[in-house]
Amino acid sequence: MPLFNVYIPKDLDDALEFLNKHVPEAYPIAGGTDILIQIREEKIKPKWLVDLSGLNELNYVKRENGQVRIGALVRVGDLENTLLFKEKKYSGFVDVFKKFANAHVRNLATIGGNIAVALSSSDFITLFKILDAKIKLESVKGSRWISIHDLIVDKRTLAKEPDEVITEIAFNDIPENSITAFLKFDYREIIITGIVTVAAYLKLKDNVIEDVRIAFDRVSRRIPDRVVKTEEYLKGKEFNMETLRTAYEEILPKEMVRKSDFRASAEYRLHLSKVLMKRALTLCKERLGGGESL
Repeated sequence: MPLFNVYIPKDLDDALEFLNKHVPEAYPIAGGTDILIQIREEKIKPKWLVDLSGLNELNYVKRENGQVRIGALVRVGDLENTLLFKEKKYSGFVDVFKKFANAHVRNLATIGGNIAVALSSSDFITLFKILDAKIKLESVKGSRWISIHDLIVDKRTLAKEPDEVITEIAFNDIPENSITAFLKFDYREIIITGIVTVAAYLKLKDNVIEDVRIAFDRVSRRIPDRVVKTEEYLKGKEFNMETLRTAYEEILPKEMVRKSDFRASAEYRLHLSKVLMKRALTLCKERLGGGESL
């Protein structure tokens, strides 16, 4: 592995100052579950790593002014002690937790880091897209908020400056008559990346779909995205098998472009996308008290 130096800042301001002075040779690091692999494979060659892991000011989950706010340094393994585990409507976070690599990685990986890598396997990007989350970026120049839809531009590409750091994720607290779910399929029991992943948000009233949001690991780009045409078709319709079947058999394939690789063919991935979309929405309905699977 190439040699590098490590800088341990005393607080966030110190970290931002150091990054500002040393970019592009300095990179922030928290859990290190991705960046250390990048360094080992010599895909990046930093002179400095700025260790953010000790900045407790970025480690929190709280509800404030109608929003849920998550510090970027919250570790995946710590989610089980937060409101995101305790409240049924946020079951999607429990689903991600259960499918997120293994206990060792969960105890290292941070929520902010999972977003920063910007990969199709970034499960929290998929989940935050159905929550229309906003991301706070900070640098010595100040702070700004950006929608997660605008932040993630392409694989490993973010709409941010090199000295900007992700410090917080926030989204509107969802109403009680709504629910979330997340599903991932892979051949392995211990999963790091899935062949297909899907996140769903569902809001029902008298069995009519008031709101629905669906995101996959990939739609037409190399990053997680929403299937907006499928969502628009479902809104306002009765939740039943006929409605779902039309959505995943006729609408979804028109906006999804799956690619073949050594792990699975495009056709198989599209088939799995249909199956998992149906299962995710049905699971949402069950969690809302909608009875047995359709």
